[in-house]
Amino acid sequence: MKPFPLFVAGLFLLAGCTPNAQLITLRGNNVTPTSKGLIIDNDSLTIRYSFYSERGIMTFSVFNKLTVPLYVDWKNSAFIVGSTKFDYWRDVAYVALSGPSYRYNGYPGYGLAGTVSKDDQVGFIPPQTKLTKQQFVVLPAGHLRLSGQPTIEQEPELWAFGSRKKRIDVQNYAFTAADSPCRFRNFLTLSTQRDFQQAFYIDTRFYAANVRVMPATQVSGYRTPYSNQTDAMARDPHKLPDSFYVITKASGTSQH
Repeated sequence: MKPFPLFVAGLFLLAGCTPNAQLITLRGNNVTPTSKGLIIDNDSLTIRYSFYSERGIMTFSVFNKLTVPLYVDWKNSAFIVGSTKFDYWRDVAYVALSGPSYRYNGYPGYGLAGTVSKDDQVGFIPPQTKLTKQQFVVLPAGHLRLSGQPTIEQEPELWAFGSRKKRIDVQNYAFTAADSPCRFRNFLTLSTQRDFQQAFYIDTRFYAANVRVMPATQVSGYRTPYSNQTDAMARDPHKLPDSFYVITKASGTSQH
């Protein structure tokens, strides 16, 4: 085989091995999409959710609008996938050990020193302040199984330069809350009383409303010795707080 055809064959082989990404846009039953995230807003509080990261690290803040403190009962709050709940708080103490440091009658000992810590069961939010929580990942493994017929869109290739820049095909899947391949809940118990005698509940049911399948470099980008993460993400029009992405070698064959 001549060198040029061999080079072309190599390019096709490389293209076949290029990973894809699923860019997943979320919606919910009681949240409003904004440029700052998915938001719940009422007379008492504002809750703002953001997810943009690989695999969807859920970050949310609770802002207290009241003139009295607001409390979050982490023991009776949960992140829920299907019928399985994952607790925000467990009655567990954590020990961080360091080297030998104690003394007995002025002489060094040989035990380990350390500190014991324990998460707060109740979150305290003073008036006109916010509490921020980041604990769970939406899709810790695998990627979404996509069903139905996608529409095909095109968008500019983001990470090519000069004459190499072109438009690429993007598969676009749309879902409702009933048929979405990714559904989860965040259940919060709150009160203006620390004993929670009069509690109220916010149950947010999230789902993937849109999944776009594209080359992974559209969301992860190329890296050079002169680039950094801040520069790369600044160039990324997909960096939206109501979305996250998953890198995969296929266009969607695994399950949430």
